[in-house]
Amino acid sequence: MELNRRNFLLGGAAASLAAGHALADAPKPPRTRAAGEKPTLALIGMGIQARGLLHQFLGQDILVTGICDVDKIRRERGVQTVENYYQSRPVLKIPKGVCRGYSDFREVLVNPGIDMVCVATPDHWHAYITVEAMKAGKDVYCEKPLTYSVEEARIVMEAEKKYGRVLQTGAMQRSSVEFRTACEIVRNGFIGDVRFVDTNFGQGTDAPLLGGPSQPHRFFSDLKAATTEGAHNPDVDWNRWVGPAPWSPYSDKCAPRGVHDFYPMFWRFDDNYGSGYCGDWGAHHLDIAQWGLGMDDSGPVKVLCSKAPHSSNPIHGGRRQQDMQFVFANGAVMQHNPFSTWGTVFYGTEGIVAVNRGLFAFWLGKGVMPDAKVRAALANGSFDAMRRVAFWNFRKPKDKPDAKPSEFCDKSMLDAVNKAVKETDLKHAKTKLYKSLNHPADFVARFLDRKSACSSAQVGGRSSILCQLCNISYIYDSSFDWDPAANTFANGTGDEHWLSRAYYRDGWKVVL
Repeated sequence: MELNRRNFLLGGAAASLAAGHALADAPKPPRTRAAGEKPTLALIGMGIQARGLLHQFLGQDILVTGICDVDKIRRERGVQTVENYYQSRPVLKIPKGVCRGYSDFREVLVNPGIDMVCVATPDHWHAYITVEAMKAGKDVYCEKPLTYSVEEARIVMEAEKKYGRVLQTGAMQRSSVEFRTACEIVRNGFIGDVRFVDTNFGQGTDAPLLGGPSQPHRFFSDLKAATTEGAHNPDVDWNRWVGPAPWSPYSDKCAPRGVHDFYPMFWRFDDNYGSGYCGDWGAHHLDIAQWGLGMDDSGPVKVLCSKAPHSSNPIHGGRRQQDMQFVFANGAVMQHNPFSTWGTVFYGTEGIVAVNRGLFAFWLGKGVMPDAKVRAALANGSFDAMRRVAFWNFRKPKDKPDAKPSEFCDKSMLDAVNKAVKETDLKHAKTKLYKSLNHPADFVARFLDRKSACSSAQVGGRSSILCQLCNISYIYDSSFDWDPAANTFANGTGDEHWLSRAYYRDGWKVVL
């Protein structure tokens, strides 16, 4: 019962939250737990993504003792989910009322009985809550992209070092065998020198609503819908939802009413809150490209503006939607394309590796550079310019619509991965990448042993910077040089103002 008592004895903590919002003048050390006492975690943000994470965390040997959301309905549902889970498992011997609901994340951070937090808010809140949590002595699992801006990424990376915290970015593909195997094949040189990388996310120039980059801010999806979308919602603290971003009227497209079963993309494509698909799927596929290239502690040296047509869709603000490129110091080029079968494709001088969630393929032979025909053949299984070592996806070759799966595909994704491992003798290869089988479980394990997580702030911060540079290039229709050591523009190119939010409303500025 001590745990339950400590959770509720905040002693007027809310009243002690000082103006200016900073929670501590000096970082706090993690608390000392009694022998046998389970670590505790609170979730901040309880949308559809957090609900999935909640169930994964409930399966760990920890206690979920807090659910925080600005929406009363989602908050109460989250608390009830936790209580139902524990009370339906009497063998766990968890007392009733162990989980508390919070409307203000600062009350979570000043609660000494909470060891870890999971941040699954919209992107514009990620960095502030993450840094303040680390100051408060808590380890952090933060959804991707780790930050809203390049400046915030620099601060979060420094904060992890300064405060000695464990941070896990929610780039969960790093905890999947197909992605780790693909990157190990590349890192060990089995496809030779990587010359080009495709990263495929976004819906292209002609997409009716969603493309690649973020879009100019809109109050509502359609001004004609303002009455319904902006109707008063007594269950949500809208001022808290907006937080550091410029003020805007309430929109249920941004903060859907109650518990919903869809991903609210409206805010993600708004300049004020997110970075479009660049920070959504880009945070996954750019991250894997970075991993495969061995650039987790570095980045590109040039960003090249897209040559695709400017979008004629007024929602896009005239921005191009695809084809911007990153250039790395070794000459490798990474390009952003619309969605495809493959999320990330590595083109080497001696082979190709293609990967996506549950999909994997590996070819060996004289290298080719990608064009429309090559990309189409890779996607539909008809690529024959190299020897196919392993192949698993769900599409039949267009020229063989009646083919049996065994004629064009391996037995399963794992079968394809195992064929690639055997072909390269990857088990005995020199370079071994971080092995994680479950992202939340890896975070909890690192909380216990105090080692760096699979997707630490240094990894997640670098990937977030790629996402932001991608978005910046589209927003400002610009090419520029980049200094990956200092994480800033180089050679007199770019504009430093592009790397940060112009101002933070109500003093919610991220500070180290």
